[in-house]
Amino acid sequence: MPETWHSEPKNKASRMLIEALQIIGLILFSSLKFFLAPSTVYLSGYSYFETIAITIVGGALGVFVFFYTGSAIFKYIGDRFSRGRIKSPFNRKNRLIIKVKSSWGLIGLSIITPTLLSIPLGCLLASRYFRNDRRTIPFLMGSVVFWSIVLTTLTALVGPLFD
Repeated sequence: MPETWHSEPKNKASRMLIEALQIIGLILFSSLKFFLAPSTVYLSGYSYFETIAITIVGGALGVFVFFYTGSAIFKYIGDRFSRGRIKSPFNRKNRLIIKVKSSWGLIGLSIITPTLLSIPLGCLLASRYFRNDRRTIPFLMGSVVFWSIVLTTLTALVGPLFD
C-alpha cells in the first residue's frame, strides 16, 4: 500500500477506505487522461503490475462508457434529425471523412486513441464512424492494454532517474 498520507488513519477500516478511494480516483483518471495515468499511478507508489492493472481497468471503463454513450447519442441524432432530409453524398466534408477513414481506418484510430487522442474523443470518433464494425471494441481494448504496458514500462525505467 503506497504511503501518501501525512497522518496515518487510526484503524484498518479507515486505511482500506482511503486506499479504495485512491484506486477509484486513479481508475477514473485513467479513463479520461490515459497518457498521463501510468506515470501518475506508478509514481504514487504502486508496483509495476498494479499500475498496469489499474490503468487497464480505467482505460477499459473509459472505452465502454464513451463508445456506448457516443453510439447512443449518434443513433438518437440520426433518428431524430435525419427524417425526410436527403443528404448530398458528395460534399467537401464527406470527402474528407472518407479520405481519413480510408487512409487511417479503425486500426489507425485505435492506435492513436489512448495516447495522441484522449479515450473520450477517440471513442466518440469510433462510435461515429465504426459503430457497426464488430472489431471496434476489441481493437480499442487491445490498444489500451498495449499502451498501458508500454507507458508503464517507460515510467518504470525512467522514473527512478528523477528520485
